[in-house]
Amino acid sequence: MNLRPLLLLLGATAFAACTSTSEPGFDTPESALHDTAADVYLVSNLNGAPLAKDNNGYIARVQPDGGMQRHWIQGGRNGVTLHAPKGMALVGDVLWVADIDVVRKFDRTSGAPLGEVAIAGSTFLNDVSAGPDGNVYVTDTGLDASFASTGTDAIWRIAKDGSVRALAQGVELGQPNGLVARERGVYVVSWRDGTFYEVDYDGRRTDLGRAPQAQLDGLVRFVRDGGKGAGEWLSTSWAGKCVYRFDLSGGCSTLPARYEMPADCGLDQQRGRLLVPLFGANRLEILPL
Repeated sequence: MNLRPLLLLLGATAFAACTSTSEPGFDTPESALHDTAADVYLVSNLNGAPLAKDNNGYIARVQPDGGMQRHWIQGGRNGVTLHAPKGMALVGDVLWVADIDVVRKFDRTSGAPLGEVAIAGSTFLNDVSAGPDGNVYVTDTGLDASFASTGTDAIWRIAKDGSVRALAQGVELGQPNGLVARERGVYVVSWRDGTFYEVDYDGRRTDLGRAPQAQLDGLVRFVRDGGKGAGEWLSTSWAGKCVYRFDLSGGCSTLPARYEMPADCGLDQQRGRLLVPLFGANRLEILPL
């Protein structure tokens, strides 16, 4: 397996030759998502503190070859409110974005705002995933501005009619972070204790593994051999400064690549690329799988 980084998208002037704007780079990138229909990478940027309601967050649109529209969606412009955008998911032509205590909706093509869904009592909405039934699932990692526990740990379901209910909640969820919704339920990784687990759509939890170190952030499922091989689960870890690979029999191994503050990773399944936003380094690293 070739784990040498294929491409680095850098902040400051090193990225200027590739960008389509006059302002290259990222500002605290938190999450990456491959829009397969448009074949672009979306990168959410806090542009400040994770819980600051300063309306200066933005989402960049990055071409797989490196060109970038930096402020595709930007808080404070064109009627957009966006404070500290984190996880993202696409449902049809709607982009859903977690933003502190609200999940915002945008047009997939134009980036125009389409409304929002508030999650009452939430403190740190984090990752978002689209379920096979068209519902949207979002984690509340239950953290405050200093990353101390608030006790609001939850996995929320937003139904197609806009109603909200908890699929699971409680501190025993271990500060849920990255999640992927699939046919049987949602797969989740824990920030607090590094657990990888499944919660089925009736709210029953099954533990699947635990990483050597915690502070797990993103989670994706990669399928080899053009999507025909066995699936494997990959998760970024701040404490481990790495990417972990989980299998469903309880095994966990570490990829050789080392990262500082690897945030919510995305996946380009077609090209076999893991998209790793580096939260503190203001860049997106693309790792061939």
